[in-house]
Amino acid sequence: MQHVLIVGATGRLGRHLVDRLLAQGDVVSALVRQDPRGDPSRRSLLDRFRTRGVKLMAGALEDEASLEVACRGVDAVVSCVDHRPDHLRLQANLAKAAAQAGSVRRILPSQFGIDSRLYGQARVDHGDLKRELQQVFIDSGVPTTFVHINGLASAWVGCLGQLGLSAPPAHEVEVYGDGTVRFSTVAPEDVARYATRALADFRTRNRHVTIAPPQNRLTQLELIALWEAKSGARLRRRFVSPQALDARIEALAQDPAQRPQLAMAQLVRAAWIDGLGDGRRLPDAIELSELYPEIDYRRPVEYLERYLPAQTA
Repeated sequence: MQHVLIVGATGRLGRHLVDRLLAQGDVVSALVRQDPRGDPSRRSLLDRFRTRGVKLMAGALEDEASLEVACRGVDAVVSCVDHRPDHLRLQANLAKAAAQAGSVRRILPSQFGIDSRLYGQARVDHGDLKRELQQVFIDSGVPTTFVHINGLASAWVGCLGQLGLSAPPAHEVEVYGDGTVRFSTVAPEDVARYATRALADFRTRNRHVTIAPPQNRLTQLELIALWEAKSGARLRRRFVSPQALDARIEALAQDPAQRPQLAMAQLVRAAWIDGLGDGRRLPDAIELSELYPEIDYRRPVEYLERYLPAQTA
């Protein structure tokens, strides 16, 4: 049994890590920003955490004193903060607090997504920052595991690869390039299963690890075809050339108000044009679906079932 601090516990990935750690008998603390007027669903989730024994620690990444208190006495720290650059950058404070605590034996920073070491400079803005932060965590001296998952199924599968949609489109879907580049996705629940195993595994200490299960590496056209077969829908394919996507990215970069859209367009390019999430990995990276072959995982065809009307699921 270990004591794990989760940062970003109410997010779309963090909540699954909390559930998995509790299920395997670990002690869990969660760094929670005080927000009395916050989202009712977030309050409900925090209440559920509290009743299950999660220790809620008031604080924030920009509040270094609260980080020192939250890290004190814990064995491991997992950060699930989102990939907005201003949020990612604050993880430097977390690295410092974990090092000062003296008890932290492992830290998993928020590096979820494509391994940023594969990006070219300036191809994905937050990727440049993620590479800088890798060195910050290494320099902290706390044993670190960098987990790369390429894409969360909750973000990529339901939208059929047109990032930003909350569900499959009804009539038309954008297809990038020729639609034949492969991209790997992982369900959030499965990320939690693999990551919590790696958290206490000496083989992943000070290593980069990837989660790219072989059967989850699909082309965009294959993903669309799976949805059509399952739902009975027939979608028009609107092809977006690499040049058109580059032009879109260049236009979005001119408007600071479009930063979220810019980030999504850059990720779409990295995935469906550059092919950086197709299961490739650098020589120093360990593939967790190979390290833990006994862990089963949800395939995209199974994940799509949650988007079907209830009567046909």
